[in-house]
Amino acid sequence: MTIEFPTVPAIADPPDDVPGATWLEVDGRPVFGVWRTPPVAGKPALVFLHDGLGSVGTMRRFPEQTGLAMALPSFVFDRLGYGRSDREETFPADFMGEAADHLERVLDAAGIEDCCLVGHSDGGTIALLHGARFRGRVRAIVTIAAHVRRDELTYGQVMRHSEMYRAGDIPDWMERFHGDRATHLLQCWTEVWQRTLYDSWDISAEISAIQAPLLSIQGTEDAYGLPSQLESIASAVSHARTEMIEGLGHFPQLEDPERVVGMVQGFLEPYCR
Repeated sequence: MTIEFPTVPAIADPPDDVPGATWLEVDGRPVFGVWRTPPVAGKPALVFLHDGLGSVGTMRRFPEQTGLAMALPSFVFDRLGYGRSDREETFPADFMGEAADHLERVLDAAGIEDCCLVGHSDGGTIALLHGARFRGRVRAIVTIAAHVRRDELTYGQVMRHSEMYRAGDIPDWMERFHGDRATHLLQCWTEVWQRTLYDSWDISAEISAIQAPLLSIQGTEDAYGLPSQLESIASAVSHARTEMIEGLGHFPQLEDPERVVGMVQGFLEPYCR
């Protein structure tokens, strides 16, 4: 979850006719996705989950770079309310839990029966919740800057974004990736996170049910989450491997893509043979 991107080249959301772009119908609603590297029979797919204000486009080249490095299919999609997928009028209180359940139906619609999840920020939290609730299809999980409990640093950033919404200070990149729904998305996201983080939100007990191999990473300079988030994940999931990356912020996969792709590849390859 963030509002600033590191200074790397942007890739706008692809047009509908780009190779790999697809529209899925999930619960009667349109979901936009892209195969950054194409599906291959008999190989697991890498499924990428964007952050709380992100989209297919804000994932940049990370899914493609990882898919090419591992010679595996890579798929990324806009969650409901984001990018080109169907609009959400409001975000439900348990918005990440509902997204974790919805992910199971997205995978069905995309024909993905065998996969690894790679989630960033809110997408990482959704990957953790999905891994705790559903088994059999997901071989392994990687999270980047995921949140699992209330964090004063996170809450402060949510409040800052809320002030930006009230002031009408909507970042240009949000309009580029979300079009005319950018203002509405910022409102929905800040309001639901204020409710979520207000008191005692903590999903540690639920994610302790994860059985899939898990790697959780975070940058030491992450301005949106304390290092203790990794400690909480390690305490909840005894077999989890955690890595704190020195000198990187909330977007390690964009700030140092070669290093992060290598970490993801090194962790996932034993489970993808």
